[in-house]
Amino acid sequence: MDFVITCLPGLGPLLADELTELGISVTDPGNAHVGIQGLQQDALRACLWSRLAERVLVPLAELDVTPDQAPERLAAAVDWRALVPPGVDLHLSLDHGKGVRGDSRVSGKRLLRALPPEIGQARREEGACAVRARLDENSARLWLDLAGTPLHRRGYRLAGGRAPLRENLAAALLRAGGWHREDRPAALLDPFCGSGTLVIEAAWMAAGVAPGALRREYGFQAWRGCRKPLWEEALREAAASLEGGLKGLPSLKGFDADPDTIQYALHNAERAGVRRLVHFERRELGALRGRDFADQGLLATNPPWGERLDEQTSAAWLYAGLGRILGEKAPAWTAVMLGADVAALDRSGMDMTQQWKVRNGALNNFIRVSRPRPPAPQPPLRVGDAPGFELPEPAMPLFNRLRKNGKHLRRWLEREDIQAYRLYDRDLPEFNVAVDVYGDQALVQEFKAPKTVDEDKAKQRRQWAVSAVRAALGVHREQVHLRTRERQKGNRQYQKLDGQGQYRVVREGQARLLVNLNDYLDTGLFLDHRPLRLRLAEECAGKRFLNLFAYTGAASVQALVGGARRAVTVDASRRYLDWAACNLAVNGFSSEAHPLVRADAMAWLEDCQEQFDVVFCDPPTFSNNKSRQDFVVQEHHGELIRRIMKRLEPGGVLYFSCNFRRFELEESIARWYQVEDLTAWSLPEDFRRNSAIHHCYAIRHGTL
Repeated sequence: MDFVITCLPGLGPLLADELTELGISVTDPGNAHVGIQGLQQDALRACLWSRLAERVLVPLAELDVTPDQAPERLAAAVDWRALVPPGVDLHLSLDHGKGVRGDSRVSGKRLLRALPPEIGQARREEGACAVRARLDENSARLWLDLAGTPLHRRGYRLAGGRAPLRENLAAALLRAGGWHREDRPAALLDPFCGSGTLVIEAAWMAAGVAPGALRREYGFQAWRGCRKPLWEEALREAAASLEGGLKGLPSLKGFDADPDTIQYALHNAERAGVRRLVHFERRELGALRGRDFADQGLLATNPPWGERLDEQTSAAWLYAGLGRILGEKAPAWTAVMLGADVAALDRSGMDMTQQWKVRNGALNNFIRVSRPRPPAPQPPLRVGDAPGFELPEPAMPLFNRLRKNGKHLRRWLEREDIQAYRLYDRDLPEFNVAVDVYGDQALVQEFKAPKTVDEDKAKQRRQWAVSAVRAALGVHREQVHLRTRERQKGNRQYQKLDGQGQYRVVREGQARLLVNLNDYLDTGLFLDHRPLRLRLAEECAGKRFLNLFAYTGAASVQALVGGARRAVTVDASRRYLDWAACNLAVNGFSSEAHPLVRADAMAWLEDCQEQFDVVFCDPPTFSNNKSRQDFVVQEHHGELIRRIMKRLEPGGVLYFSCNFRRFELEESIARWYQVEDLTAWSLPEDFRRNSAIHHCYAIRHGTL
């Protein structure tokens, strides 16, 4: 007999290999189906033992006929009494092919009306004799469905959380990653396990459990042509594969940020009979440690894709974080991932070895097998001893000062392992610029000259400044970015300066942070707050952290990298919160587990009911808002601090900072709370030439 085994479009080659391994003769390997030839036993084996199949079909009729005649002609082409047993109803699923007009439901009703009167009709596939029909422009086909309900429904998953992964698609990932082989690695890990489908499928595959072990209803049971003793024996054999017990399995771990989906995973594993053989835990990707990975293994996962554009952007950075973490902690592993966007998969930075394009419902997905790249040390730019090329004489004073500053900072940079730092800050009157280094890039920020200065002379001085920076750091012109800073009013400080959208990752301690050196006035990272952010990483383990006026969320990232159990990030700018989401993602943390709140901080504090152990607040000097009165830090910081202290747990600490040079802390704050002035401590070595750049205090309950 001839049979057709269907699968998700794109999985045909993997399905053909699987059926061949099951001892089934493949005659027609396609993209979304595989044709086989064999006995009824082969079709039953495909139903019960194929992990990738969706349906097993028996061709009943194929006619050269137009759609207007097809329903009645198909009904007349089959001996229905020989197909459907007495007392069993028929369930029909009919589809129109491309180009066929009309309602497929009407065509289905016409076919059913043309059946013999004794053939009953069923609304559901369960317990019915299931047939499927397709009408194309010049042909019509009819099949008997031996699966009944789709074969990906194994029976162990009753709850799946959001966007659960199909069981047969999960099995395809595992097969693509080589998990079906006898020489499979000794460990498997899914850092975004959701309801546990990949881990459970991996357990069954490693143990040789039939994917149909739990199912008791199939379409072949309602096929008059299939002998009952035959399918009863097939069901017993499949069930015995699970009842025999599961022993000697590899290490199987699943992690997820959502506690609800972890509970779903545990319940599903219990029904699958593998609860004691797998490990599920609420933990985020960024919280994984080297001990979670064996020497060799397979990382199989379906990372979040994101439905909205901003979510898709942060999801792409999550792939980057995944690739980096795997390269650092498990360089000998293999990764197999399911993704909806090739560009996002590319962001992982891993070396692709194989890829399959799969149609999953309305989406094109990609199964990609990759090898991680071990991290390569990338020292940041350092000042050399001699210019890299001949400089014009007017540029030499700046070059000499850059060399002097670089020599002063060199040991500190190496000792503290600093990747982003300030090299120069308006030291010379004739060069009114700041020079910052971000990894292998340099940013020259010119402070706009007054209108009395000739523009041509100002332009010439800019060129000398860029040349001096290039010569001192030994870099190409493309590595030097130039901006002009001037006093901003209203929302101008948030407007784009350019549209390149180039974000770069720089390391600060153990965190990775995104900076943009082209598009906005600020880069996304305030370098002068580096010591305080690193202090947060040391102090926040196991604590609840609040970040107010959060900008791009760098402080939240440091708190989470340091082990904070929860971080709440509040800012009034949607753009900065989207940036913060990307910063969280590239470090392996979820903005769902750690909320990003768009709100006015003062108003949000008034309504907040949550308590925190550590708070970081870095308000602007001035901020206007149509929905409230203007915020002026010198006038309003007292009320702001009092509201924060209501949300601060006893024993907690508020780190309060601001950049208003003439700032003075309200006297009542020191009377009501314990205040420690950290300003001198908080100034890093590269900012000590400008001691008034910010003020910083640690504020606690109680008084000195």
